[in-house]
Amino acid sequence: MTTSINLEQAQFVTLENGLRILICEQNLTPSTFVSMSVKAGHFYDPDCCHGLSHLLEHMMFLGSRHLPKPNSINDMVEKAGGNINAWTGTEFANYHFSCHSEQLDKLLPAFSDMLRLPLLDKATLNKEINAIDAEFQFKRKDDLRRLYQIHKETANPAHPFSKFSVGNASIFRALPENELHQQLHAFHSQYYVAKNMALTVFTSEKADRVKNIITHSFSAIKAGDSAAESWPALYTDDQLAVEINIEPLQSARRMIVTFALPGLHHDFRTKPLNYLSHLLGDEGEGSLLAYLKSKNWVTNLIAGSGIEGKDFKDFNVSFQLTRSGLENKQHLLEALFSYIRLIQNSVDEKWRYQEKAHLGALAHEFEDNPKLQAMACEYAQHLFYYKEEDIRQFKIIIDNFDKTKIAEALSYFTPNNIRIKLIAQGLPTDTTCQHYDARYQLRPLSPSVLEALCHPPTINALTLPPPNPYLGMDYHLALPETDYLSPKTLIDSPHMKFWFAQDDVFHNPKGDIYVSFDTQALTDDLHAVAAKRIWLSALNDFLQAKYYRAEIAGLHYRIYGHQAGFTLHTRGFSNNQSKLALQLLETIHEFMPDQQQFERVKAMQIQSLQNALMNKPTNRLFSRLSVIVQRNTQAPIELLKAVEACTYKSMTSTCLAALKHYYVESFMHGNWSKDEACQFANQLAENSIGATGKALTRSVSQLPVGEALYHEVPCDHPDAAVVLYLQAPSNSIKDTAMCMVLEQMLAAPFFNVLRTEKQLGYVVGTGYVPHNQHPGMAFYIQSPTHAPDVLLKEMTTFLFEQLNEIDFYQFYWSTIQKNLLKQLEERDLSLSMKSQRLWGGLGSQETQFDRNQKLASEINQTSFTDIQHYANALAKRTLFGELVLYASGGFSSMSVPAERSLTNLAMFKKNTPYFPIP
Repeated sequence: MTTSINLEQAQFVTLENGLRILICEQNLTPSTFVSMSVKAGHFYDPDCCHGLSHLLEHMMFLGSRHLPKPNSINDMVEKAGGNINAWTGTEFANYHFSCHSEQLDKLLPAFSDMLRLPLLDKATLNKEINAIDAEFQFKRKDDLRRLYQIHKETANPAHPFSKFSVGNASIFRALPENELHQQLHAFHSQYYVAKNMALTVFTSEKADRVKNIITHSFSAIKAGDSAAESWPALYTDDQLAVEINIEPLQSARRMIVTFALPGLHHDFRTKPLNYLSHLLGDEGEGSLLAYLKSKNWVTNLIAGSGIEGKDFKDFNVSFQLTRSGLENKQHLLEALFSYIRLIQNSVDEKWRYQEKAHLGALAHEFEDNPKLQAMACEYAQHLFYYKEEDIRQFKIIIDNFDKTKIAEALSYFTPNNIRIKLIAQGLPTDTTCQHYDARYQLRPLSPSVLEALCHPPTINALTLPPPNPYLGMDYHLALPETDYLSPKTLIDSPHMKFWFAQDDVFHNPKGDIYVSFDTQALTDDLHAVAAKRIWLSALNDFLQAKYYRAEIAGLHYRIYGHQAGFTLHTRGFSNNQSKLALQLLETIHEFMPDQQQFERVKAMQIQSLQNALMNKPTNRLFSRLSVIVQRNTQAPIELLKAVEACTYKSMTSTCLAALKHYYVESFMHGNWSKDEACQFANQLAENSIGATGKALTRSVSQLPVGEALYHEVPCDHPDAAVVLYLQAPSNSIKDTAMCMVLEQMLAAPFFNVLRTEKQLGYVVGTGYVPHNQHPGMAFYIQSPTHAPDVLLKEMTTFLFEQLNEIDFYQFYWSTIQKNLLKQLEERDLSLSMKSQRLWGGLGSQETQFDRNQKLASEINQTSFTDIQHYANALAKRTLFGELVLYASGGFSSMSVPAERSLTNLAMFKKNTPYFPIP
């Protein structure tokens, strides 16, 4: 099975009106992914109305000439088994959707109608202004959005990047409604034209058929003129070589060093910025990150990200700082420039570039699960910048070493060309940014600092990466063994179980290994969970430099906690993977951080938990839902106290006890023979000397039926939020299927009524939410304008009305049924997805791995009468467990009977009944 996209065979077409089109056939999925890029981003907003492009994007969905009903196209796409969305960026707006491929002949004409002939009905304008304002208010407490606004205010005011891209009610309503309406029409007429558009389609259909549909659908778009794309410099001279202090809301300490570059990211042949980010972002021994961590100055480093456009690119080196790092920022900057000098001095070492190119070639040749919707959006934009022959070469060009171009890119990495953002609480500030009220201060770097950075010290601990020992040259396939095409046990003892399966679908030299440890000592109480959290974080921190070379060579690993202990997961190329897994397992059994590492990681965990408490209300409520429903999941507020109280001695004793008594379950799946799997299984058994325990259950709380429990989550956020969770009576196939069916039926009308019509908030939705395979569904709203009791009343009124009038949905049942069946019948998109599905089945004791088939069979046999009976029982509150979680924000709290209020989580977990779990 092919797992990558071949652009060499793609069709490139330009219609007579100038619309550029890319059609690429793919066989990864029986779906189509469509993206239309329009050169109509916020750079083109008129000065009198910043955010107009964003408002137009919203209005485009509210009806077109042949589909006048608002959100008609959303309904069409959902019925065709897909979804549709849009975004407005700097230079471009993008509209994109996916669907089952056989529905394309219906959807492409509707998509064209939406883009060409939107109604832009004045009657809907006020609601969309409210929706955008709700989005704006929703993000006012978002540190990233606040940082972005400060970035805009400290860039060249003559550059369109400085415009406020989102818009809000005060901006839009500053114009008379008629004038705003005229501005929308004028903007659409000028920019939504064929010469300003590019369309990309990745499809399982034949390209010629798709081309005919596109030609028929889009030829009527007027040609128009291409939008201007010449801008002044992004930064003025006095906005470079500066330091910008920023005070965040969250407990964070970061330093972002930005190098202002021209459009070097468009060089797809040499890719100099990819090469430089590869070296600057290295995490191995001798790297800049390893050195700074050894000094206890940083905990993380990311290189290469940053805003970009046609002729500009920000190259960011972002550091997560410790307190000591904040105090030693000058030394940290000197280390950065010392490392840059190392790179400059090694520009002749062609083998480094070739090794990076070889890594890229392997990643492309054996690509896992390419994200086709994101790829369609990316290539729709590429059509504006690159020629057809260039786009065909994107994934093919491997080694194009050009010393001159790399040296040219490095010439911009100088102290006089940087902007330093320092982000921490308590920094001196003197300015408040517009719209978000974030405090900052901009000042030039002193001549002495610039001089020191121009002549950084030589740091002997810094070295460029050596040749990668994990980079293989021979990636062959194992011979097929038909007895092991589904998981079989190679070890089955009271204290250990080992499963193996060979892959026969993807024909890829890769695989996955899971090793899970269930250990009572890490789940006994909050203090044990806190000790586990610190220990796992320290372990991953220790492994980062040691095995970074394996990571970039396509051998990945994760060590993460779960409800009953922790799991090691390795994935990627099967060559050397079992060896890596055994090395990691040996480290797990032997590693214990020293006191200094413990203190550093503990501080990181405290900061992380403090920041989790500042998440948006809906995020907090869903996090708390998992805590309430799953016995061994802990709330961040309680974990924070336990982590703060955790001592080095208690962590050490807890983890040593855990590694002396545990249960192991392991699964090896992919490109290995049975003999190789047996060898690994036996080595695992030999090394698991503490495997003397039993498997632990993943218990699920049994919520009361008929009368809801209420739980308030305090949040430092002005919005109110409510999550209504309905828990199915069992995890049977029938209850699971019915839960999925009802959630699918109610999702679109819930959104349309409560968000679009009643405008209760920006964040409104539903979800099928299982916990440990136990089904449930959630309905949620976050609102800046309504109290939680109002939100809950609106939600329950809607649900009871819909459930009591379930007959109305009979017309939609066949479409919902088909879509659910297609979802359940979809094949795995990658080897790792298949591994994860099989591992999940093993974890839930479903060793026939046919749950999806059983669900599909149940849904296929379900009549609408069955749904009516189930909906009636739900409406009478005799079927589902009920839990209401809410955050009051700036409103009064709910009035809840004391006996229904859940306040003591520990007492609830101790006394509540639990569903029986194998």
